[in-house]
Order: sequence, then C-alpha cells, then structure tokens
Amino acid sequence: MDGKTRVRMAMAHQEPDRVPTYEGGFSSRIASEILGREVYIPSDGGLSFRHFLLSSMQGPENLRDAAVESGKAAIELCRRVGLDMIRVRVTDFLTPVDFGYGNYGANWLFDAEIREIGENHWRIEGPEGFWSEHIYEPETDAIMCVDHTIHQGGMDEYRRFVDWLERQPITVPSQAEPGMTGVRAAVDAARDAGVFVVGWGDVVYPGSSPYITLFLIAMATEPELVHRYMEITTEGALSFVRAQIEAGVDGILGGNDWCFNTGPMFSPDFFSRFFVPHLRRIVEECHAHGIPYIKHLDGNTTALLDSLVDEVGIDAYHGIEPPAGMEIVQLKQKYGDKIALMGNLDCGELLTNGTPEEITTEVMRIIRHVSPGGGHIFGSSNSIHDAVPIENLYAMLDAVHQFGQYPIQV
Repeated sequence: MDGKTRVRMAMAHQEPDRVPTYEGGFSSRIASEILGREVYIPSDGGLSFRHFLLSSMQGPENLRDAAVESGKAAIELCRRVGLDMIRVRVTDFLTPVDFGYGNYGANWLFDAEIREIGENHWRIEGPEGFWSEHIYEPETDAIMCVDHTIHQGGMDEYRRFVDWLERQPITVPSQAEPGMTGVRAAVDAARDAGVFVVGWGDVVYPGSSPYITLFLIAMATEPELVHRYMEITTEGALSFVRAQIEAGVDGILGGNDWCFNTGPMFSPDFFSRFFVPHLRRIVEECHAHGIPYIKHLDGNTTALLDSLVDEVGIDAYHGIEPPAGMEIVQLKQKYGDKIALMGNLDCGELLTNGTPEEITTEVMRIIRHVSPGGGHIFGSSNSIHDAVPIENLYAMLDAVHQFGQYPIQV
C-alpha cells in the first residue's frame, strides 16, 4: 500500500496496512545529510526561505529552478525515510512585501524589489511605498520580518493597505508561476512515489509581522476594517487554493498559528466573528473538489477546537503540542469520530534530548491509544528541526513502521 492510499484511508477513519506518517516541516540541514547533497525542503525554517529569497533576487527563472529542485527533493526525502505525506506551500517560493511564512493571498503578490542592506538583512519594496525588512539568524535558523510599513505608519497605513488590496486582481498573477511550477514538480514526483502532497491555504493572519499588535487592536476598535481585510485576503487565498487543486495536490493545509501555550491570542468570540466564516469558505472549497482540509495549530487550542471541528468543518488537526497541555489520547476520545489527528510526539524535549528507547516507548503509547479504527497520522508535534538527532528521527519512524501495523497489537 502506498502513502497516498494510507493517508486517504486514515482520513476516512479506516485502517490501512499501517499508520501513515507526516511531518509539518523538515530541516533542510538534516535532509541534506540524509540525501547526501545540499537541498532545501519546502516548509523548512529560515534556511529554505533565505534560499528562495536569494533565488528571487536573481530573477524568476532562478526562483523557478529553485522551486522545482525543492519540490523534487521533498518527495525524494519522503521515499528515503518512509514518510507518507508532505506539505508543499506555493507561497514558500514567493517574495511579497511582508515575507511571512505563506500567510497571504494572490492579490498580495506583486513585483517587488529586494535589496540586501546588511549581512542576512533585506529590504523588500513594492508599489505605492509598501515595504518590509527581514533578518535571517543562522544560529536559530529563523527568518523574521523585523520592520514593516504598517508597523511604522500605524492604523492609517493599515487602512491604506486594505484599500490597496481591494483594488488588486483576485486571479493568480504571473509572479506566482515559479512557485506553482515547484508545486507541480512535487505533485509529478509524488505520483510515482505514492506520496500524499498537501498544498497550502489559510485565512491571512499577520502573526509573524511587527504589526500583529495593531491588528489585534483593530479587531476591537475597527472591526469593519478587519472584516474588509479578512474578506479580500480570503478571496486571494482561495485563488491559490484553486490553482493548487488544479495542479493536483491531494489536500490543503492551513498553517497559521493563533495560540500561545496558555491559549489563543484573542478571544473565542473574536475567532468566531473574524476567522470562522472565512476559513469555512476555504474548507468548503476543498470539499467541493473532494479533498480534505487539515488545520495546523500550535499551542493550547482547546478554546478553539469545537469551532474548528463543528463550525469550520476541518477534516484533520495537526500539531497537538504536549508542552502546551494538548493530549492526543483525550482528543481521540472527544473528536476521534469527526476528524483525523496528526502529530503529538514532543519535538521540543523528547525528540531533541530523549533516547531512542524513550522515543520508542512514547510512539508505542500513542499508537496503542490513538491508532485503532484509523483517523490517525503519526508525526511529531511540529517538525523535524535542526536540533533533532538523526538517530532519534529514525527511532520514531522505525517504531511507527514496526508497531503501527494494522490490526494494532501493541
């Protein structure tokens, strides 16, 4: 049985031959060591984003080549280590103002000038004076937006930006073609490899932008402005979703994070007012094309899960962080007949500092309580990051392959 079949059966709450495996992100450094050459995996940390940013500076042909190589490498990695599913975000390969982990729609994309203004420090400038600055930190493998035109200009600049977005075309622009070529390359490679490929689609949330505080304030003080912002950015996100479905992805995943370890960044009421209606549109678009929608969400998500499951209609939930108090066995008991569950093996402490024996024990516990009946895709609580020893990665995957055979007999 191949990975596509395993994932589809798990999503349908059926038992495949074994529990399928997935990682929300994968260190390009570790992937390069495994594959024996330098590669940049989509949905990695800052190293890949830096690579695509530098490729974009060299022109669309260079960005297209980088996206194609990345998409192919992702599928090769899955085959090598035994992953059944991988995420390829078209927006990983794009460089708009506010370079922010894929959290934007097609109408956000435009011609931009990228200038290196210091070591690992770039300024991206677009039309009508919109700009952002970004720094890559090699020690933490993070690339972050450190300054922004809205952060400097305040609410007036935010209003101007929303006005500008509403005047932009909704269709996928030509600037997206290098990224879409990368998605198509991954889909083509996955067809032979039997890997389940998920694309990207989520409501826009400036969680990695310096103006996040202003956005949170605007929900309380200028709700109509935020409604306009959510409406127009969701239209742009839907155009990306449709383009990826046409390219052949097997599902769509939304990766915006809205929660701390203690709970949401905003009230559940604000979530229902500003997020639920728009995310539901994306989910319904996926369902109209017969593919599942997966929501990744870090932190303690307890206050939002009922809405995500019952109002939004997600098909699966990924992340499930133990340090944030999220326990997959409890979620299986509450939501196991409604959604598939993905993740939960602690990638912060256990996968980083634990022994292979400790990892195997925890894999067995999770499989014993969560895998029977299907609806379970195994993975870490977030990603395979730079600090995960390769022997611990293989300890996790080997244990899943050994003890995740159906019928479960752990």
